[in-house]
Amino acid sequence: MAHPVIIGTFIVYFIVVMGIGIWSGRSQNDIKDFFLAGRQMGPVLVAFSSCATIASGFFFVGLPGLSYNLGYQPMLSIPVLNAILAYVIVYGLLAKPMRYLSERHGALTIPDLFLTLYEDKRVRWACSLVILIGIVAYMVSQWVAMGLMFKTLLGSTYTVGLIVGVVVVGFYSTLGGQKGNIYNDAFQMIVMCLGGILVIVYGFKAVGGFTQMNQSLAQVRPEMLLPFSDNFGLSKWAFISFFLLYAVGTVGQPQFTTRFYTIKKIDMLRWAPAIAASTYVIITLFVFTGMIYRAAEVQGIVQPLTNPDLAVTEFLVAFMPSGGAGLVLAAAVAAIMSTVSTFIVVAASTVTRDIIEQGFDKKLSDKQGLLYSRIATVLLCVITVLVAIKPPDLVAWLGNAAFGFFAAGLGPALVAGIRWRRANKQGALISILTGGGLSLILYFLKVTGKIAPKLDTGAIAFLVSIGVLVIVSLATPYQHRKALPDKKTTVPEIVA
Repeated sequence: MAHPVIIGTFIVYFIVVMGIGIWSGRSQNDIKDFFLAGRQMGPVLVAFSSCATIASGFFFVGLPGLSYNLGYQPMLSIPVLNAILAYVIVYGLLAKPMRYLSERHGALTIPDLFLTLYEDKRVRWACSLVILIGIVAYMVSQWVAMGLMFKTLLGSTYTVGLIVGVVVVGFYSTLGGQKGNIYNDAFQMIVMCLGGILVIVYGFKAVGGFTQMNQSLAQVRPEMLLPFSDNFGLSKWAFISFFLLYAVGTVGQPQFTTRFYTIKKIDMLRWAPAIAASTYVIITLFVFTGMIYRAAEVQGIVQPLTNPDLAVTEFLVAFMPSGGAGLVLAAAVAAIMSTVSTFIVVAASTVTRDIIEQGFDKKLSDKQGLLYSRIATVLLCVITVLVAIKPPDLVAWLGNAAFGFFAAGLGPALVAGIRWRRANKQGALISILTGGGLSLILYFLKVTGKIAPKLDTGAIAFLVSIGVLVIVSLATPYQHRKALPDKKTTVPEIVA
């Protein structure tokens, strides 16, 4: 049984997030409130929310596990540099025009925006399909991460951890919608930052400091101190892959881009990327847990891990006092909850708005739309938890696969729809289907041992998706798209 202080910390944490959900639910009157939080969010809330959404179970479980095996390589190739670039790229390319188009044309979801940009229902259907498939895969990785944490630190079974997580997250997502998610994300980001600082303080103390940690890692392999290596761990091809996926490919992540719809004023978006990037640097400290634990092994302080995904939880057991462990665990769970709750709302909006209401032309009243959205959140939680009982892969690579799937399936068509007038519905449709489909096929071939490409399968699919969109758009007739004002003026120029 876990220490009473840890259990108490979680009880308080769960009360807060569920209370925010109940409070937010009082202002939910229709699906616009549920999906867009009334377009009343400020830049700090949007920045914290976008940062918390990206910092998922992959970040707090998968990455420390990779760092346990590979040292600095996952940290230097994924979180810091690529995350900062991602905020610059995504906010610079998409934030203002997406917010502008959403309000002007009444777009509530990403598939809504695709219909606005390309004026073709097939593109909307394809976008909806990619979102639903990717969300299921991504959410499974989040439930797996949560189950592993509760199993170690709360003395529960893996299945109990899943049930606890789905009940709490499902509750506040169902009641609070997007507003509840964003306010909870802001609270959870504060918890994550505090947790990251505590990890460094107690971890370095346990292994004799930063320098001593590096010396211990070098005893395992000197390459553990390098950003990449052709002879060990992540090669330069992996480094390139992560740049394509986590810096550039973030343009295709619906859990990130839907945040732009919710901000109160377009001009507020100028502050959000700097706030988000700064906060992300702080929570990156969590990735040190894997390296610190590995250094402690070398020093004979702890036993080797049987599963790298347990690096964070075993770190807490070995090095943290009960109060600190409870807070750090709450921070890791916060990352999972912030990501999965956003996916729940995105999936519910896709089912209700894009499939039921728009796809099948079923007119829903405000109360019906809200009810259908809440039913969809419950069903999605149940389905993904059932899949997560026996997950197909390590958390790190399952989350990575879903990230690549979104990047290839949605990213090129979304950016081209806003930034390139020559892009048309044929190019967008083929790009979405090719990018998403190829990502799934290549990933399946990789995990079954049929292929071993140097580039990540998602990165390959992302590049192919870009090429297909350009070639097909140029080879097919020009499409006059009403969403873009004229050939000399772009949407970003209008809202600047």
